[in-house]
Amino acid sequence: MMDIDTDMAEALRQAGARLDRIEARARRIETGPEGRRTVWRVWGTGDPVVFLHGASGSWRHWLRQIEAFGDRAQLIVADLPGFGSSDMPAVPLDFPAMAAGVAAGLDEIIGAGTVYDLAAFSYGGSVTAEILQRDPGRQRRLALCAPAGFGRPVMPPMRKVRGLEGDALSQAHRDNLGSIMIADPARIDPMALCVQTLNSAESRLRLGGVARSADLAERLGACGGAVTLIWGTRDAFMPDGRVAERMERVAERCPAARMELVEGAGHWVAYEAADQVNAILAEALFDS
Repeated sequence: MMDIDTDMAEALRQAGARLDRIEARARRIETGPEGRRTVWRVWGTGDPVVFLHGASGSWRHWLRQIEAFGDRAQLIVADLPGFGSSDMPAVPLDFPAMAAGVAAGLDEIIGAGTVYDLAAFSYGGSVTAEILQRDPGRQRRLALCAPAGFGRPVMPPMRKVRGLEGDALSQAHRDNLGSIMIADPARIDPMALCVQTLNSAESRLRLGGVARSADLAERLGACGGAVTLIWGTRDAFMPDGRVAERMERVAERCPAARMELVEGAGHWVAYEAADQVNAILAEALFDS
């Protein structure tokens, strides 16, 4: 067994302990049939605000928003099927059916027909598009951080982590964070590394080649709720002016949408630039 640098090992231990304390404050709810359970964690009380994470992620993608807003509303944070603590969806994956199962699970928690606010990151945007198609008009406000759902993304290079351990595993996760998630290497802190390590270990669903039928821009134009979109200007999934293209598509279909660019931030903008993103989210989702 290879050893991780002692100081880093201690920093990762402290980050993991902090995550454990945050998770311990949540109510854990499981929805769906046996063997296809979706796990949700709920912080706070009041109006429901639903959070959907990115691919190969979990509730931890929203760590800095849970810390900021956990006492301002009822935060209902999913582990999407195949990720985190949730069971795998049926395979081969029927993406609309899987998203419908997530929406049905939410109905178990808040009641069918209840209006809610929704935040989504990356892959969570694709799930959101399907939910908007299934349940139009139920989303009072939407806030989407670097959302997928606009077609097949450009995939940045990633290192394989299977079979690695110790320092080699830690370095591979750090390299992947720098390649796909966080633009500024100085912001790859022990907590980001801890989240990436845990999420990667729990990720089982492979999304390559899976058809996603709903177009997010089209669904935003028809949803009827207030819409906010946030991107980092250094998002590795959208090189060569792709952010501007997506902004144009949204503006054509949803002219009232608020669109924000966070200078210098990468794909995981809600973590890397949490202060700026949280200021936007406070207005978009949490101000009455």
